[in-house]
Amino acid sequence: MTVAAAFAAALSCVAPASAQSIAVVVNGQPILTSEVQARLALMKLSGGKASVEAARDELIEDKLKVTEAKRYGMAADPAQVEAAYASIAGRMKLTPQQFTQAIQQRGVSAQTLKDRITAELTWAQLVRRKFAAQIAAREQDYIGQAAGKADNKAIQYTLRQVVFVLPKGASDAQVAQRRAEAIAAKSRFPGCDQAVAFASKLRDVAVRDPVVRSSGAMGKELNDILAKVSIGGLTEPQRSDDGIEMIAVCARKDIADDSVFKQQAMDQASGKQVEEQAKKYLEQIKSRAIIQVRR
Repeated sequence: MTVAAAFAAALSCVAPASAQSIAVVVNGQPILTSEVQARLALMKLSGGKASVEAARDELIEDKLKVTEAKRYGMAADPAQVEAAYASIAGRMKLTPQQFTQAIQQRGVSAQTLKDRITAELTWAQLVRRKFAAQIAAREQDYIGQAAGKADNKAIQYTLRQVVFVLPKGASDAQVAQRRAEAIAAKSRFPGCDQAVAFASKLRDVAVRDPVVRSSGAMGKELNDILAKVSIGGLTEPQRSDDGIEMIAVCARKDIADDSVFKQQAMDQASGKQVEEQAKKYLEQIKSRAIIQVRR
């Protein structure tokens, strides 16, 4: 069952915990009881096996995964996290804002789900690097099988990021205000060529240089979002580390790109064998970790 399907199928009403005592310490890093209760609410909402112990264990594993990835200088891209979150909302026929409100009514904050998404994306990135040789060998097998019949068509995008800057530690009111400003600006956006001049008339808005990306090099979630945006238009506002961000689609064209079916091959290569290795890898990390559960 997909995450989106699980949310749609089970919406259990769970009250958020307010306690801030420490539930467990993982290699010196604390996990609060409020975090455990928030993860428990998320597990109930998604229809998974829900218990305090299961929520705590999942948080411990997420902490270890993210920490291990940091040792290799790896971290999830915030834009991908936001895109994944928006994709879940979209599959439920909701905007990200509507989805956030819906899960908040069931005791789950957007940040709790995004933390889970972050851990999953980070771990997938680490596993791919850790077992690159095995994946590469299987990738070549799949590419060989796909040769002559794979569709190597892709879409090349020219994109610009438009960021309504927020200070670190911005309050909910500040975030809501900037989001409202971004939504208002979205309808008046004049297109990429006039983006800088447009932003200069607004308060604390940055427009980044254009970048060219192939759909074959981007995740399905982001591709689905960009496909719905007209040329010169903007994606829906999303929270990022820098503030409220939108992506302008400056141009798109069809191209031939082998990365499309290479990525498909890579995805297939990350099959059961690699999953088993990843599971053993996580167990090794856990066996070395210092985990102190508070009673």
